[in-house]
Order: sequence, then C-alpha cells, then structure tokens
Amino acid sequence: MKNVPNLNNTNITFKDIQAEISKHLLLLDNMADTCEAYRITDDTQIAEPVPVITINNEIISTEGNLTTISGASKSGKSAFTSILMAGAISTDGVIDGLEYVSVLPNLHKKAVIHIDTEQAKHKHKNNLLSVLRRANIERCPDYFLSYNIRQLEVAQYTQVTTDICERAWQKYKGIHLIVIDGIADFISDVNDAEQSTAIVKYFEELAIKYQTPIIVIVHTNPGTDKERGHLGSQCQRKCESLLMVKTEGNMSFIEPKLLRMAGKANIPNIQFMYDKDRGYHIGCGVRAANADDKIVQRITRLRDLCGDVLGGQKSLRYQKLIEEIMIQTGKSMNAVKSLFKELKAHKLIVKGEDNYWRSEHK
Repeated sequence: MKNVPNLNNTNITFKDIQAEISKHLLLLDNMADTCEAYRITDDTQIAEPVPVITINNEIISTEGNLTTISGASKSGKSAFTSILMAGAISTDGVIDGLEYVSVLPNLHKKAVIHIDTEQAKHKHKNNLLSVLRRANIERCPDYFLSYNIRQLEVAQYTQVTTDICERAWQKYKGIHLIVIDGIADFISDVNDAEQSTAIVKYFEELAIKYQTPIIVIVHTNPGTDKERGHLGSQCQRKCESLLMVKTEGNMSFIEPKLLRMAGKANIPNIQFMYDKDRGYHIGCGVRAANADDKIVQRITRLRDLCGDVLGGQKSLRYQKLIEEIMIQTGKSMNAVKSLFKELKAHKLIVKGEDNYWRSEHK
C-alpha cells in the first residue's frame, strides 16, 4: 500500500501501522461516499423533468437538457427558434405561433437568453422585433436578454456566455430558456473531436446548473442531412431531441430526427413560410409524409373551400371570412385560423387594397 511505513524499520511500532492503515481505509470510505452520490437505484428520488417545449403534446425540451435544431443555410432554423422564443417570453402563452407547437408560459418572468453569433446587428434587431410582434408585446421585456457577440474573439464566447447566464440567474431568479444561434462559432474547428466534445459538455453543464432547456442551432453539411463534423455528431449523442428544418420552394417544414422523450410518428411535419404583411413566418398546415399526391389533394380541398366561401366574386373582411369558414367547416376558431394561414400560404386567397379577402382561383 502506498505510503505504508517500511516494516524493516525497527522504530515503527504496531500502532503506527494501524494508524496508517486506518487513514487509508478512511480515504477509501470517502471515495465510496463520493461515488455513491452518482448511483441510481429504485429508491433514488428524482423529480420528473419539466417539459418546456412540446409538439403535439409530445415532449421536445425539458429543464436541464439540450435540444438541437439543424438544417441547411436559410432553411428557416432561426425563424423556428424565434417562434419558440416568442412563446418563452409570453406570460400567458398567447402568441401567433405554430399549430401543435407549445411553449410553457413564463409566468414568473424568468430570463430568456438568446445569443447570436451569426447575424449582422440590423438583421438581429429585425428578428427580435418579429419575436415581440408575434408575442403581442410592444416593448422588449427586461427579462428577454438577446445578445449579438459576433464581434468578439472566439476565445471570449464561453466566458461571456457564462457571465450572462450567471447575472440573469441572480437577477431574474431563474432562466426559462436559452437559445444559442449557432454553436459552431464557439469553436475553431467543428471537425476537432476534443473541441466539439468540450463545447457540447459546456452547454450541457449550463443546462444542468441553471435547470433550463438550451436550444443550439447547427448547420448540416451541404447537400446532406448530416450535422456538421464531430460537433454535429456530439450534438446528436448528447441532445434530448434533434429537429431538422427543411425547405421545399418557399415552404419550410419541421422533421423530427432524434427524440428521447417522444415518438417520431407522433410529431407532425409542421409547415411554415414567410408572410410579408406580418413580417415573420406563419404556419401553413402539416406536410403529408411520403405522399405528394396527398398534398395535391389537400390543395384541391382548400381550393374547393375557397369556392364555397368566396365564390361568385364574393369578398370578405378577415373576421367575417373566419366566421364563414367556421360555418362551412364546423371547425373551432383556432382550427379555422390555421386553415386561413394555409389558404394564404398556398396563395389561394389574396387581400386587396380595400382590406377585403378574395379567392385567387375563381
């Protein structure tokens, strides 16, 4: 045993040996106690994770875990996370969001942190304003902390992020959500395994320390669905869920890729596209999986609905149009508003200068 006295030394007594052995046994006991803190048994008391983001009532993001949003450049990743941020800053959960997507209301006005490493400042501000409009909030809430750190050195990114989180935690008594757009800029080489492992571990530890979900945005390799480099692989391994944002024409849609708390079959491929009038993306129905003919059939049914409600050169203001669609379909107000978005997204209805809506296909 290391450091046990030399037994050939005649000056060493039996009590000395006993004391040395006792010291080492105590050290081993302390090591065992330390390891025991990490052991899980059937008696271990563990609180159920709090779902902060759900889709179709399926858990996507919980406190203390990472969620990855991936996709090609300009696919709509930031637009989707803007919708999530609007939900996160809302205290009542009432936002102009996406059907099926729910964010836990921020009842206690905890911090919502957004760190952007990619956008120019003017573009960043435009995105922030769209988040506020979507959440029906006129002025940026004090607890909505959106930072553009693109001008800093990469070596400063983690320290600045740590400082932001610590101050927010103390000032607002908690953090409701953190969004990192994008994680690849926190390291110099996304193909370096050591750097990739370290940065993902850093954000994982932040999520655990502040008991908040963290959303990280990462690009896919050009022409593929694979997240970039070792960084992308590490995000896959460590994240609670991975949602991919894809595009087809002017339409973006969400595709579940990796889910630990939900089944892929239960997550619809929600579609959204940019609405110039509102200045942000709006939902436009659900993409039919592996069935282009179903999409055609869906558009045909929507066109028929337009004929029933707006046929014969008929034109209606927004509220009256919503009421007429409710009567025609028997659907709820929320369902009809979703239908309206879909009609508009497919350009089946248009608004004239008189603010009346008309069918584009008479």
